[in-house]
Amino acid sequence: MLDPTQSTSGLHPPSPSSSISSTLMNARDPSSSPELRDTWTPASSCPSPVPSPAGNSPSISPTQPLDSNMPHDPREFVPKSSAAGKEWERQKRIDHADDAAIDRLTSMIGLEEVKWQFLDIKDKVQTCKLQKTDLKDERFNIVFQGNPGTGKTTVARIYAEFLKSSGLLPSSNLFETSGAKLAYQGADFTEKLIKIDIVEKGGGVLFVDETYQLTAPHASAEGRRVLDIILTEMENNIGKLVVIFVGYNKEMESFFEHNPGLSSRIPYTLQFTDFDDVELWSILCDLIQRKYEGNMEVERGMSGLYMRVAIRRLGRGRGIRGFGNARAVQNLLAKISGRQAKRIAEERRNGGNPNYFFFTKEDLIGPPPTKAFQSKAWTALKELTGLEAVKKSAECMIDMIVTNYERELSEQKPFQFSLNRVFFGSPGTGKTTVAKLYGQILADIGLLSNGEVLIKNPSDFIGECLGKSEAKTRAILGATIGKVLIIDEAYMLNNSGAGAQHDTYKMAVIDTIVAEIQSVPGDDRCILLLGYEDKLRDMFQNVNPGLSRRFAIDNPFRFEDFNASQLIEILKLKMKDQGISATPSAMEVAFQMLDRAQMRPNFANGGEVDMLIATAISNYQNRQSSEPFEERATDGLFEPVDFGPEFDRNVEAIANCRRQLDGKVENKIIDKLEDYLRIAHSAKRGNMDPRLVVPTNFVFKGPPGQCRPLSNFKKTKPAFTPIQHREDSTAVQSCIGD
Repeated sequence: MLDPTQSTSGLHPPSPSSSISSTLMNARDPSSSPELRDTWTPASSCPSPVPSPAGNSPSISPTQPLDSNMPHDPREFVPKSSAAGKEWERQKRIDHADDAAIDRLTSMIGLEEVKWQFLDIKDKVQTCKLQKTDLKDERFNIVFQGNPGTGKTTVARIYAEFLKSSGLLPSSNLFETSGAKLAYQGADFTEKLIKIDIVEKGGGVLFVDETYQLTAPHASAEGRRVLDIILTEMENNIGKLVVIFVGYNKEMESFFEHNPGLSSRIPYTLQFTDFDDVELWSILCDLIQRKYEGNMEVERGMSGLYMRVAIRRLGRGRGIRGFGNARAVQNLLAKISGRQAKRIAEERRNGGNPNYFFFTKEDLIGPPPTKAFQSKAWTALKELTGLEAVKKSAECMIDMIVTNYERELSEQKPFQFSLNRVFFGSPGTGKTTVAKLYGQILADIGLLSNGEVLIKNPSDFIGECLGKSEAKTRAILGATIGKVLIIDEAYMLNNSGAGAQHDTYKMAVIDTIVAEIQSVPGDDRCILLLGYEDKLRDMFQNVNPGLSRRFAIDNPFRFEDFNASQLIEILKLKMKDQGISATPSAMEVAFQMLDRAQMRPNFANGGEVDMLIATAISNYQNRQSSEPFEERATDGLFEPVDFGPEFDRNVEAIANCRRQLDGKVENKIIDKLEDYLRIAHSAKRGNMDPRLVVPTNFVFKGPPGQCRPLSNFKKTKPAFTPIQHREDSTAVQSCIGD
């Protein structure tokens, strides 16, 4: 949870009566409350910004902040009034109510449901006092449910103060811990903590963050023992101990299932809903005002278009588990100030005189996506050999981002679009290389805050027991914020295989990915699923259907196998990088070797080039080692024999065919094979694939003993090797019975 002395969880809403001078006073007053003050005026009465320091005029000519005389734009964010806050003010005015804790709560941004719940509890306490009934047996344990950054820790402190001021607890001491920490420290430690550090020292509130970690499926039995101790001490110390249990809605299900009597022991539940766009905007304005003491100007104004675009992007993560709310606003301001710092540094290098107190359009919402076409990563992608379909897909993706950018500036909802993609293709087709460039392109246009690429395999996600797969998956996803996560051979997460228990673990990984990522514009994460098309499509058919909505399975990046000409281009580039070369005849042999490699079932695409270079280096060195030391070359110039020791077997192919088969088969068979060889050679001279014109399937007919299929195949196969249908001469014999 956020520390209230540092967090924005206690942010207070903008007030029409606030001013820049009050901002400066509160920012500089060390005795002021740690909560953020009412430091921002709504758009309808927005004050003119503080003039920039002399000599620091804006480096561009932006549209000035909105003038109070200009007509009001109905699309502007306007701070909302709090109905609960008005009710509290009414009680103070009419009923002379007085409670500093509720004063603090009602001055916070948002949290309307929480405020009403506090007022309901206060009404109950007040009614009991008027009825002169005793509250000593009343339980005030409570559950806080919601995402981070919504003010739960701050409200917990306020709740402790409220219970003390209402006479429901003797002390407002708050002891903060977490479910994981208590499970690690054990039941005995927890019992001592409650009895000695809380009850015997005057009582107080125990705040247990992420309580569900005590009862999660993968948690140890000690976690459940800890919870039982807490529940027992709650009952034994009513009036002295109040416990606040905190967690996400879904994860808290296992907590409530632990003991049927939990609902009666914990009578209150507070839902901390995510902040809406206006509340997020209010927090951002307050942060900017406090951080820069009212000196920062914003292009188009604090309530202007670019601030609204930035906030709407942030708000698209609302409702997702883990959405950071006020923390997310802090991170947004860090990005804005980071972009500003980079721009200022560049302007200074170019001899400019930048304004240090001015946020430009690009500072606020990043560069226009069209800059992707000017980035080094895009240039590198375009220069890659082959991959035309991939380049077209990437270009269409950038075009979609450009369209959404223009829609945002027109204050229209962007089209639903995901950065997450499926990469179809065989090994060695450049998927990882493209993924790195893809991430850098997204980082260059501000869609990823980092752009670093992390490569994981399905085994990295799968746990060794129930619940561990979910935990490992969340940890990996949490570590990839702002980055590109590659899941190679993702089809191995398919749960349709053998082994029901292992399938459950795989299913848990997929379900967690579906739950954790939403694939909405503004996601600061990109996940790529890599693998064979047929296997990945089969996986999508057998797992959580939500996976298809988060990954554009019908709009993949398709990586085709390289042909021999493309492999030769890759070979030339890699040889150049390694400082080696080859004679023209050697390159012809390399082409033949790569062409034959495509026939293998385990064809490795670009990997074939690496293996061919490794073979050529080894053969080159062996050839040099056979020479006298003083005659050995070190120029790295490859000869045909380095790429293929039998490189010249085509030269005498026809003569070899007759020599090998003469007297073993009839002459008409030899004549037929020689015809095939001539056809193959003619096809190659015309840059035609000989496999298209020379048959590869035969029927051998003849009396028993004269035409044994295996012996005849062994006799004809060496003659056919030069045609390059196959690289090896392996023969496999079978019969009908097989």
